[in-house]
Amino acid sequence: MMRAVRHIAVFVIAMVLMLGLPFFTSDYFKARVNGADAVTGATTALDAPSGEYVVVINLDKHTDQAALDCWREFFETGECEELYNVFEDLSCTVSSGDPSGLEMAKSFQSRLPENQMTIRTEDGIMMLSKAEKGRFDVIVMSKEFCDKNSGSRITDRTNALLLNVKGEV
Repeated sequence: MMRAVRHIAVFVIAMVLMLGLPFFTSDYFKARVNGADAVTGATTALDAPSGEYVVVINLDKHTDQAALDCWREFFETGECEELYNVFEDLSCTVSSGDPSGLEMAKSFQSRLPENQMTIRTEDGIMMLSKAEKGRFDVIVMSKEFCDKNSGSRITDRTNALLLNVKGEV
């Protein structure tokens, strides 16, 4: 009898450790305890760097006109009143050889709710090559990088919207 009770106790303790410990250390549990909201934005928006930038949006991936209008307003002015009604996530590609483009992309990301925009850096030539085939969501690059590498040709070869953006949004 005592052996069976000890066996059950060891089993219960092992299960609590195996299942409970990972749960109690998970971000989900911490968010539940702290009461964090899933749409909580960044605490401070990063200042946009000065200069001129180009944002290219793949229209094939953004078919909802209201959301597209909001994204356009967001990239041109840095804000959009209807942004919290847009449930699209963005995958932003930036050239690894364009540090000012990356800084601008991070500035945009800081103005959005957490995880709504992911930033991926990639070799510039590879990024433009993929973009010409329509394999992108949003691209942010400095005007200098765009002019040097003929980045505007993306709109000639795909269904894309090219926005010229001024820094210090």
